[in-house]
Amino acid sequence: MSFVKTNRKNIARIFSVLALTLVMVLVITPPAYAVEVIDGGPDAVLGADEVIDDDLMIVGEDVRVEGVVNGDVFAAGRNVDVSGEVHGNLFVGAQTITISGTIDGTLFMGGYAITMEDGAYVGQNVYFGGFSFTAQPESLLGRSIYGAAYQLLLDGEVTRDVTTSAAALQIAGPVGGDVNAEVGETQDGGMPDSFEYWMPGMPSIEIIDPGYTIDEEMVQGTVHVDVTPIETNVDVPEVEINPGWLVMQRVRQRAGEFIALLLVGALALGLFKTLTLNAVEEIKTNAGTDTLWGLLVYAVYVPVVITLFLGLVLVTIALSLLTFGSLTGEMIALSTLTFTGFVTSFSMLAGLFTKVVIGYMVGRWLLEKMTRMDYTSYWHHFAALALGVFLYELLRSIPVFGFFLMVVVVMIGMGAFFSMLLKAVRKSPPQAGTEVVAA
Repeated sequence: MSFVKTNRKNIARIFSVLALTLVMVLVITPPAYAVEVIDGGPDAVLGADEVIDDDLMIVGEDVRVEGVVNGDVFAAGRNVDVSGEVHGNLFVGAQTITISGTIDGTLFMGGYAITMEDGAYVGQNVYFGGFSFTAQPESLLGRSIYGAAYQLLLDGEVTRDVTTSAAALQIAGPVGGDVNAEVGETQDGGMPDSFEYWMPGMPSIEIIDPGYTIDEEMVQGTVHVDVTPIETNVDVPEVEINPGWLVMQRVRQRAGEFIALLLVGALALGLFKTLTLNAVEEIKTNAGTDTLWGLLVYAVYVPVVITLFLGLVLVTIALSLLTFGSLTGEMIALSTLTFTGFVTSFSMLAGLFTKVVIGYMVGRWLLEKMTRMDYTSYWHHFAALALGVFLYELLRSIPVFGFFLMVVVVMIGMGAFFSMLLKAVRKSPPQAGTEVVAA
């Protein structure tokens, strides 16, 4: 089981590196007033005879940068190959990444198999996260390399430091600074053959056993390695998938969400009745517009979250420097509370309140067709909520259809709340029929 735990630790480190890389991308990169875009269909290629005097964004199934870019490059695809010249920074995410050209700035990479081929040159630092990173003998990294992976094979030259976390590490090329590494070490003779296929669908690459080999004569600075033992002789039991178990899991999920929506809906009808009923009226009146607003909200959610995070970080740093560290702890606590509160509020709104509102709306519509309840009692409203939420969960249990139903419900609900927020900000007069809604 220690092998699994160590794997999870390495994966966590990889994602930490990628998250840090994203933050650094956003902080370091200056605002681009114009940018060239190459959108592949499916491949995207900057030809060897082409020159871009601006930043470049290039996306496709197979991406090749063979020409010259006098600016930063943002590349994404299944396979990315950079053999040209980038006179700026390179940001790339792909399954396989191959660098054989020249990068004057900093290189940020996230991928499964990353290769710096003979002749590749990076003028600044290299930051990476992935499964395998290989630097071939004639490659040159102008400064330091930082990253996390299962295996790191450095045969090329690193001018300054190597800082990494990897299960398997080999350094045979020259390192001008220090080596600081956390690596794994097997206790029973190596990895099982099946480990080579632990990520099906990815390119086949040569996988080495956990442990490390460092030619310390090639390292001009100090070498510090922390070793974590990895047990690889683990018996993996055969798992039979029981159809009845899958059905019970689906029933449990739907029943759990049904109870959660009832609880949240009961509180909403008790504490925020007017808001809930106004949301219902908004959806009845402007369902199509609300859907478009919902799509827009989700499109900008990630950029807003990133902007909020960076803004809080910058404010925390600024106030800490201004007060010589006196407000550091308080600002970190306040920033964390603010960021967590925003993300949590959005998640609850999208995952719970949208379904409560639409469930109540549908349930009330059905009861109005079948009964003569006047909704003067709290329990009349609760009955409508229970019926609507039950029907939602029943339809939600249908494979594929249930997923699209959930997406539609969340989009409409989010759009309705956003539209109500806009009206509140604009202080628009209440629409006709408000007295009926608030009843």
